Amino acid sequence: MTFAATTTGTINATLTLTTGCLVNGESATTGVNFGTLDFGSSAATFDTLNATLVGAAGNGIFVRCTTDQTFNVQVTSSNPAPATVYGSVTGAPRYLVLGTDNTQGIAYTLYSDAAFTTAIADNTNIAPSGTTNPTLGTNYAIYGQVVGGGFNPVIPAGTYTDTINVAVNY
Repeated sequence: MTFAATTTGTINATLTLTTGCLVNGESATTGVNFGTLDFGSSAATFDTLNATLVGAAGNGIFVRCTTDQTFNVQVTSSNPAPATVYGSVTGAPRYLVLGTDNTQGIAYTLYSDAAFTTAIADNTNIAPSGTTNPTLGTNYAIYGQVVGGGFNPVIPAGTYTDTINVAVNY
């Protein structure tokens, strides 16, 4: 078989990559489960309770972004101060609210260090913990502390909750 002519040309192949981040190893931008800050179960006559954020990726929040991508991590609690608050209210207070009576609450504070010295205020940047995982990225530790229950026998027994909203901005 003999060919009478040949037509030649090119195909343009393109790929556009944008900056981005993996948060706790996930590329999702909404609905990420960051874990649980569990103060455990205690008698209502407690004095001080501590908790550590534990998630599927380990303790804290991990962020790994493309090279030179700037980002920050911020948290905001959802509960306003209830009418009756037990425990010490700090400069960056949050409130665990009783599920059966939202007028009753326990004050607590989030911290970025295990020594409970650096409080995390709503909508402020959390400092990284100084720990970096080669796969998951920079770690942002979060600790919670309830202080000042004072072994108070009038604190109502029950389950107290708060929802902490997390934003990784990049």
